[in-house]
Amino acid sequence: MEVDSSPDVASQPLPGQHPLQLVPGSPVLSFDSLVGGKNNNPSILDTNNIVYLTSGRMAIAQALLLNNIGPGDEVLVPAYHCSSMIAPIEYSGAKPVFYKIQKNMSVDMKDINKKLSSKTRLLLVAHYFGFPQPIKEIKRFCTEKNILLLEDCAHALFTEVENRPLGSFGDYAAGSLMKFFPVNDGGFLVASENNLLSINTLPGGKGFELRTILNTLEKSFMYNRLKALNLILKLPLTLKNLIWKRLKSKNSISAINALPAASDGGFGFEPKWINTRISWFSKLICKLTSTSKIIDRRKKNYNILQSAFKDTSECYPLFPNLHDGVVPYVFPIIVENVDPAFKNLRALGVPLLRWEYLHDEVNNMVCSTSHYYSRHLIQIPCHQELEEGEIRWMAENIKSELMQYHL
Repeated sequence: MEVDSSPDVASQPLPGQHPLQLVPGSPVLSFDSLVGGKNNNPSILDTNNIVYLTSGRMAIAQALLLNNIGPGDEVLVPAYHCSSMIAPIEYSGAKPVFYKIQKNMSVDMKDINKKLSSKTRLLLVAHYFGFPQPIKEIKRFCTEKNILLLEDCAHALFTEVENRPLGSFGDYAAGSLMKFFPVNDGGFLVASENNLLSINTLPGGKGFELRTILNTLEKSFMYNRLKALNLILKLPLTLKNLIWKRLKSKNSISAINALPAASDGGFGFEPKWINTRISWFSKLICKLTSTSKIIDRRKKNYNILQSAFKDTSECYPLFPNLHDGVVPYVFPIIVENVDPAFKNLRALGVPLLRWEYLHDEVNNMVCSTSHYYSRHLIQIPCHQELEEGEIRWMAENIKSELMQYHL
């Protein structure tokens, strides 16, 4: 199969990014992000009972702190997970107890009931890739068992169930703004009317605010967005990079730690950021960005990928079709012969992701589905800032690479 040439982008990555990521794996700022479209699409962000932090993992940590969940307590969490879901629980001193998920990504209610104990304080439920869990059933269960429900909406910021936004069913909802908006930091914690959010957030400091602006712009320039602004700022940004390299060479702690790990694409948990509020620049961008474009283009891009892979025998989509109300985070596919194709595609510059590093306690006996998906479930970006040519370039390269290892 003949594959199109790779997109023309700058070769220098931002900290924490794959060195050859040729198309943006997450939203990047463009003039089109801020022009036209509407911002009246309903979401969990519409509530007044919300606190904006630097990342979703810090929001989870705050939910645990607000309810004095710590040593001696247990928190039910999905066996299929990103490490940033689990780190806040371990930091609190509570014990994460892993429950099974089913092949369609829905929670295994029987296993949750089996794992329930007198020490269980909270159930964390993830709406994977933007597709909702049976949240009304889960909420009834939590009410009957007198445990808190925390919805992880990192993947499902704009998804609705029966015209009601996800995140509005549980006692709390946590999520990441970076997955849906073209920002370098940002997370949120939402609480139901019965749970007040008395959190005293603090500013991150001038270094944090400045680097947030610079990193947002640099990521945009990398992928040839904001071209006119790039020409204006080329010299000062070049000087900034030289200063940054000099500070790093001298191991300047203040410079290296000016941003949370989440802002550089890392999965680490740094307690010092728990009470830090979102940067001024990121909050402004979220306010100005067209939510209607986010929703419409993610759906359109998902359907482009669905069409591209519909007749591909080397893999299959986890969710072949978008359900009503679903706004996707990524396009997930299942690949049987995944290695070395996955590594080769990453080296080629295709921004693929998989959650291959589950908690040490999660093995094939704990949840065979999670164990399998950690190796074979691949996430392809479908965010609103991808151009159609970039999407088709990814799809063609993925199909071409997988054909080489298909038996």
